[in-house]
Parts: sequence; C-alpha cells; structure tokens
Amino acid sequence: MTDRSRRPLAWRLGLLLGVFVLAVLLVVGVVVNRVVSSGFRTVVTEQQQQRLDEAADAIAERIDRPARLRAFVRRLATNLGGAVEVVTVDGTVAAAFGRRPDGDVASYEAPVRIDGLVIGSVQAALPGSGTNRGFLPLFNATLIGAGLISLLGIVLVSTAIADRLTRPLRDVAAAARRLERGETAARAAGGDDRESADLADAFNAMADRLERSETLRRRAASDIAHDLATPATVLESQLQAMIDGVVPTDHANLEAARSAAVALSGLVSGLDDLVSAEAAPMQARPVAVDVGAAAAEAARALESLARVRAVQVRLEVPDGTIAWADRGHVARALQNVMSNAVDHSPTGGEVVVTATREGSAVIAIRVTDAGSGIAESDVPHVFERFYRADRARAEGAGHGLGLTIARELLAANGGAIAVERTGPDGTTFLLSLPAAGAAR
Repeated sequence: MTDRSRRPLAWRLGLLLGVFVLAVLLVVGVVVNRVVSSGFRTVVTEQQQQRLDEAADAIAERIDRPARLRAFVRRLATNLGGAVEVVTVDGTVAAAFGRRPDGDVASYEAPVRIDGLVIGSVQAALPGSGTNRGFLPLFNATLIGAGLISLLGIVLVSTAIADRLTRPLRDVAAAARRLERGETAARAAGGDDRESADLADAFNAMADRLERSETLRRRAASDIAHDLATPATVLESQLQAMIDGVVPTDHANLEAARSAAVALSGLVSGLDDLVSAEAAPMQARPVAVDVGAAAAEAARALESLARVRAVQVRLEVPDGTIAWADRGHVARALQNVMSNAVDHSPTGGEVVVTATREGSAVIAIRVTDAGSGIAESDVPHVFERFYRADRARAEGAGHGLGLTIARELLAANGGAIAVERTGPDGTTFLLSLPAAGAAR
C-alpha cells in the first residue's frame, strides 16, 4: 500500500529547487560582497588620498601661521575620523590633532610643497574599515533581502510548476485506483509532455487489455459452464435412464454416455494443456527438430478429423529444415494450428503446410486453410484464451484454447505465431522458430 506519510513529489521538487537556489544565492552573495567590498575600499582609499592631497595644498598656505594651521588640522582630523599631523622636513611636528584609531588602520601621507619645494608632509592614520560601516551593511542587508524574496518566489513558482507537471502522474494513479476497485472503464488522460502521455498510453493499453481479459473471462466462464453442463446433463440423464430402466443398457445408449464423457474429458484436458503451456518456458528442452517430421506427426494425429471433414492435408516441407526447440512443443503447436485449419476449411478443402528458412536464424512455417477468413476486428484477439471469433466460425472448433496453447508453446521456445493473411479465400498462420544453427 502507498505510504501516505511521504511528501508529494511537487513539494519535494520545489524544496529541492529551493535548496539549490539558496546555495547559488549564498555563493553569489559571498562573491558579490567580496567584489563590492574590495571595490568600495579602493574607491574610499582614493578619495581619502585625494582629500589629503587637497589638505596638503591648504596647509602650505597656513604653514607660517601656527594658529590657523592648528585649527585646520583639528577640522581635518575631525572630518576624517582619525589622527592627523603635519611634519616638517627636519622632523618637527608643526601641528597634530586626533587619536590613532583602534583595530584596522589605514595610513596616508601627502607632501606639502611651496613653489614646488617640499617643506614637509601631512600624515593621517585613519580607520581602515570604518568607512564601510554605513554602506556595506546596508548593501548586505539589501542583498540578503532580495535573495530571500527571490528564494521564496522561486520555491512557490517551482512548486506550482512541479504540481502541474506531476498532475498527469496523479491522474494515472487515480485511474489505477479506480481500476483496482473494479472500474474497468477507468482511463488516464496524460499531460502535454511526451513522458506523461506515454505513461498514460501504456496504462490505457494495459487497462484495455484487462477489460478485454475480464470480458473474455466472463464469456469463457459462461462458455465453459455451458460446455460442461451440456455433456454432463446428457451423461447424467442417460445413465439415470438406464438405471431406471427407461432405456435399455445397450451399445447405442452406452456409446451416447461415452460421447458425453469424452466431451467433458476434452474440455478438462484443454484446460490442463493450457496450464502446461503457460509453464512451458520452465519445461522446454530444446534440441534439433526436423520440422518436416514434426508436421508429418501432426498430420497423422489429425487423419481421423480430416477424414470426417473431408479435408486434405498437404505438406510441403523441404528436407533438412531443422529448428532448435522442444520437439514435443513444436509437434503440439503444429497439431493445434493444423487442427484449427482443418476445422475451418470447407468440405473437400485443402490445408497446406509449408516451411522455409528465412535468413540464417528463423524457420518460417505457414499453415493455410481454405476457409472464409477471419473478421478484421477479430484478428488481434484470435490468440487470446477462450476467444472465439464468430459463432459460425467457432462452431465445432473447440473451446478457444488451441491457438492460445500454440502461442505459449512457441514463445517458450523463442518463437512466435501471427495471422499473416486472411480473407474469403482462406487464412494463413505464420509460425516462426529459431533455426538450429543460429539458436545455439
């Protein structure tokens, strides 16, 4: 049974895509943060150096006025947020103000010139990362916010898309559950994509086969009940009549009872043969089989039936036509197909059995009757168990198991059977078997 605690596929796909997008966003965020931080630091460094260069020009104008120089340095240090001092060429500190910052420190220096002559320098010790405190946190917060919004949007959109993509799967599952409940008409629609359409087509084909099998099963049950009831009733009534003395216990009445018993035995034997044929793959013992000899054996087994039907069986199998298969399976498959051909041939008709080697790997055996053909709608179903085409064709033709048994026996030996042609002038069944040289 289905584990209902499992997450829906759409939810899992959405979550998986969300995790993937989150990982991508984290990597991109870190890279962008590093690039922006580095670029921002470079820009700030250039700006600070430019401000110090401009301050050096102003200091040159005030170098001979100590009071004005000290006031300017105080304003400059306050604006820059660090320590600034003016040093003459002889090492004397002309003015200084501010406190050297803690932690990361960036040092700047600009020469002080008068008429092109360097008379000293202005030196600054400024916070190395302090200038980032306003911009980068805001940038990072914006980046994280945009990433989270993008992630949420992508998860929602991907979940919606995944839900739409998995809808055909749920439709097939729902149809399967309806089929399990006995709704043989349950079918799946599939989706726009090729995969879900193929899945729906495969399910519908399976459902069609199950529905047809169920129809055949019901019809077979009815047919078997009828086929069993008729001879059983005849046998019971005949025996009871003889016991009661209503009819004499003579040869004719005993023969009638025996015929009813034979009919019962034939149906039970057919069902047993079908079970054995379905187990044929485990029982097959392939050897080199002379197809001509197997066909002749099948023809001899059908002599009585052919005589009653006034049908001639003609074999056209070249010597040396050797297949690689189980000898008993080949003989029984040929007998079933040839018996079907004799049953459906008109009085005075002819059944022709031919065999050829096609290529190096296949022996093709054709069994052709002279009957009225098979209706086109019945051709796909002639190998299904208990299937009988029309009642006129099926009359006297057994219980609809012969061709099914032949198909199973041939398949167990790597072969196949098909209706090659059919029409008002007769039907040809094509049996294929592995050739002896190619199969080993």
